[in-house]
Amino acid sequence: MSQPEFVSKLPPSASPLERVMEQIFFEEIALIERDIKDFLDPYKCRADLLPYLAWEMSVDDWDENWDEITKRDVIAAAIEIHIYKGTRYALDKSIESIRQDGLSVTEWFEDKAKLRPGFFRVNLQARNSDIDENTVPQIFKAVNNAKNTRSHLESISITSQVSNPVKNSVLSRMGMIVRSGPWRTENITSSVNSNNVCFMRLGMIIRSGALPLEIT
Repeated sequence: MSQPEFVSKLPPSASPLERVMEQIFFEEIALIERDIKDFLDPYKCRADLLPYLAWEMSVDDWDENWDEITKRDVIAAAIEIHIYKGTRYALDKSIESIRQDGLSVTEWFEDKAKLRPGFFRVNLQARNSDIDENTVPQIFKAVNNAKNTRSHLESISITSQVSNPVKNSVLSRMGMIVRSGPWRTENITSSVNSNNVCFMRLGMIIRSGALPLEIT
């Protein structure tokens, strides 16, 4: 990067000491001015300043463990999520910004046989992101931050499908029923269909609150 040309910004009444100090710190001041110009752009802002930009944009949930692209996407979506907060669109945007996955929402009046009045369930189609132990808390936070106040989350189900060029495919389905209280995972079932078929069943218990999670 070329050295910026020094131009004094002090008034004529500035003392000799002030002028010397201005020249000493000129490079640092020039960097500050450059960074300020790009600070409000989530895709141009310096990486180490992203947490401050997230605060500026009122991002509801921030994770320092996210990769840089995810952090920038979350910041970029923050204003739109706040504008439409309480709608299905806000739920979709909040999940899309952190996982790039699709989300479908079913409200109680769309499935009165299985949902109580005022409750809803969500189904995440995990097409582009991995599923691990952090997935459920991450989705739970995002949904609760974007939903309307009157509605209550009944359950989260996560469906993922992975395929490869040799036509072998892996399909896993995870259904999670969330109640307010500690979490408990009942079981996880995974299956693989190809020339060789393998089925695996894994039992898992996670305790951290009062919510039972049933995964099938």
